[in-house]
Amino acid sequence: MAYQTGDTILDTHYNDFATSVNTMWGAGTGVRGLGQSTTVSTVSDGTTITAAQWTTLLGRCRSISDHQANDGNITIDTLTDPTTGDQIEAFGALSTDIGTLDTSAALATGTGSGFGSATQNIVNASGTFTGVVTQASTLTFAGGNEARYFFNSGGKVEVSWTVTGGTSDSKYDNWVALATACGTYQIFANTSGKTGGSGTASTNNTDYGYFDQTTSAVVAFKQFEDTAPYTASYIQLSLNVNATDATDGLGNNGTVMTVKSEMVDAAADQTAYNKNIYNVLDQVDGTKRTTFSFTPSATTYITATWGTPAWATTTNTET
Repeated sequence: MAYQTGDTILDTHYNDFATSVNTMWGAGTGVRGLGQSTTVSTVSDGTTITAAQWTTLLGRCRSISDHQANDGNITIDTLTDPTTGDQIEAFGALSTDIGTLDTSAALATGTGSGFGSATQNIVNASGTFTGVVTQASTLTFAGGNEARYFFNSGGKVEVSWTVTGGTSDSKYDNWVALATACGTYQIFANTSGKTGGSGTASTNNTDYGYFDQTTSAVVAFKQFEDTAPYTASYIQLSLNVNATDATDGLGNNGTVMTVKSEMVDAAADQTAYNKNIYNVLDQVDGTKRTTFSFTPSATTYITATWGTPAWATTTNTET
């Protein structure tokens, strides 16, 4: 029997709706699931759906909608919750509304609640370099589900760069400018990419989020200096996770994301002299900094089910 306005609500219809909502609200799988414990209970065959059960179902839909900032795209908020004694009939737009929420859930939108507080891991190199500054950090979650909940709710990882406090000369000043031009690289559940800064990155992967990553490191971002004779030098960022889930085709359950930054001095210039004596532009001193940060979704409409992820510095070398 079709579900349409004027019908009596059957237990099978209600259970189908509850299952769909729970996939988004509860543990879910892959790109769906916020890990919330207050899921909607299903009913047994032949059970009459109560006003309280109907109200709970609508309430969970509203919470998901509020978290996604989807209120303008659904009609659930226009309904009045039923009370005991009311005749509960089918709500014709419910299937469409749940479909809208499910589409947003798969995209991991959490714009309705905004973000919580960022947790940073700042890695500094303070010597001089003519080769490569490599700075890498791992972000570790308690488990694969916690990682999914973090990203499914709209959480993000960000990386940015600065070069400060060094001896001003043409080469150093260009490294300062490059670090600023790179802006911030952001990593969400299914999307990624540079924000801010200036210039054009030679590599700026915009669809390499958590669920797209594999166990092999992939360069997701790379930007070269834009002033001769230093145009061979660049900053790049590589990403990978420690495990992938190939069972459902919906992404991975990696518990550790490795984020590696490299500042590569590939300029063909002199390295045989001390620049403090001969003013040869061969070394860059000062502080070369990569800032790794993660920012969870705010918990205005949901509970923080992702635990407390932890940063750890794994590499900080300068050659």
